[in-house]
Amino acid sequence: MGNLYLKLLFCLLICSTELIGQQANNTNLDNNSSHNKLNVLTNKLLNSISSGEGNATISEDYYNVAMELWKTGDKSKAEQYLQKAIEFELKLKSSSKLLLYYRQLAKLQEELGKYEVAEKNYRFVSGNSDKKIEQQINYNDAERVKNRSNSKKELDYLNQNADLMQIAQDSVELVWNYQQMAQTNKSLNENDLAIENYNQALNMTNAMDNNSILIKSEVADLMAEKKEFEKAIEIQKEVVEQSKNIASVENQIQQIRKLSDLYMASSSDSEGLNLLREAYRISIEKGSIKEAITSILSLAGHFEKTKNSEEALSLYHDFVSRLEEVISKDSSLIDRNLFLINEMKISQLEKDQVLKDEMIERTSRNNFLLLGSVIVLVLMIFFIVKAWFSIKKSNKKIALQSLRLEMNPHFVFNSLNSVNQFIAENNELEANKYLTSYSRLMRNIMQNSNKDYVSLASELDQLVKYLELEKLRFPDKFDYMIEVDEKIEKESEQVPNMLIQPHLENAVWHGLRYRTTKGLLKLKIDKIGSKIQVTIEDNGIGLKESLNLKTENQKLHNSRGLKNVKERISLLNKIYGKKITMEVEDKNGEETGVKVSLTW
Repeated sequence: MGNLYLKLLFCLLICSTELIGQQANNTNLDNNSSHNKLNVLTNKLLNSISSGEGNATISEDYYNVAMELWKTGDKSKAEQYLQKAIEFELKLKSSSKLLLYYRQLAKLQEELGKYEVAEKNYRFVSGNSDKKIEQQINYNDAERVKNRSNSKKELDYLNQNADLMQIAQDSVELVWNYQQMAQTNKSLNENDLAIENYNQALNMTNAMDNNSILIKSEVADLMAEKKEFEKAIEIQKEVVEQSKNIASVENQIQQIRKLSDLYMASSSDSEGLNLLREAYRISIEKGSIKEAITSILSLAGHFEKTKNSEEALSLYHDFVSRLEEVISKDSSLIDRNLFLINEMKISQLEKDQVLKDEMIERTSRNNFLLLGSVIVLVLMIFFIVKAWFSIKKSNKKIALQSLRLEMNPHFVFNSLNSVNQFIAENNELEANKYLTSYSRLMRNIMQNSNKDYVSLASELDQLVKYLELEKLRFPDKFDYMIEVDEKIEKESEQVPNMLIQPHLENAVWHGLRYRTTKGLLKLKIDKIGSKIQVTIEDNGIGLKESLNLKTENQKLHNSRGLKNVKERISLLNKIYGKKITMEVEDKNGEETGVKVSLTW
């Protein structure tokens, strides 16, 4: 008799496999799974990735697929998709869902028996949450998993979490927590407490929720273990009725077979057999090949016990005759194939995205290297140019200082001649007086020798000392007067160092000293708008007459003196961006003399 059932099983498998293969080959995959939730979700994920949606959308789509896979029992694949959801969520600058995803991953890994990583992920949520209750709940779960070999400790942590979840009014987490408590009590053979835990979970579960079916079914199992078959059957009947409204066809048939097992366990074989036949009938009508085979094998097993080979053969012939019809209605294999195809497409898109990201990263790295090289080159050029300008400016300042110092030898030579003249005339008093004034002037000049600009007050003090020396040399040749505009702040106004003095020297030595009568040297400094204008006037013999009287050496010196001043003005303009101008001209009219105008 046993050989008959083995042959029956073998035939069922061969026939169903061949017909399912034909159905898969002859069916358009795109049109046979529109109502399969898992494929709807994977299609959405596929579209999100291919259309380049943001990381938040892709992350959420991965999470939804993971939850559906978990619900259908494919926990290993659910873990993969949940880890992908976390991977994309981590790419976001801020995420409100990351901790939820990590907690769900920890729960799933706990169910898969991956306790170490589950504990780690619970601790991650605890350490990163800014909510104290959430921190404590996840800490308790981490400790619970860590102490999973100690059921009493597990219950302590679960009871603590139940209180915390009630405070937080988190019914979803509370239902899950009660289920964990029930399983722990069950492992301690505390079935009454386990039933109480399941009932607590049921009180917080929507009757139209698939989870309520699973919980009631667990309660029915516990009742059966206690040999309370009537209560178990009563509860399982409720489950069967409830599953008709909300569960999948497969789940409905499984719950009917479970009710059949309870009847048979309570020695009500006829009721159990009728339910098995009902399960077989529904699986044929609804087109569930998997459940049809399972149901027919359960029936065959019953017939083997009762030695009813005729019923078994009749059942076999019925199944074979209707097999093609069942498979034509069954889209589960097609749905599974479509899911696998979508999964392959998703995997390929992920690989393409990785390559794309690598290319972008490589391009970005090359761009950064190129940009860095350009920046370094530009900085090098900048510092070279800056150094060049600095050197050039320093050279100009050195040249400017040299030009200023170039004026001193002639002045020193003339001064020493004057001292020599005083000594030759035995005028010791005048010689001492002249040397004293000369030393003071030279000290001032040396103190300011490295400055391009000095205060007007300092410059005027220097000019007065110089003119007093010249008056000692030529006491009967000229008087001088200096006028400064009252609007000018002498201490704060900065003027070019030693730019006025050469013109005063020219006025004395090449104009006023050739007069037969006493002349006048005027220095006037005015503020005109934002500019300073310096006017130097003398009533000496004038430029033309002075040129006629000069020796060749004097002509050369005078020419070099004016050139020196012009070069200094040019350098000051270049170094400081100034607009210093100079005009030198003979006076017009009856009065002789020279007028010099300086403006800056």
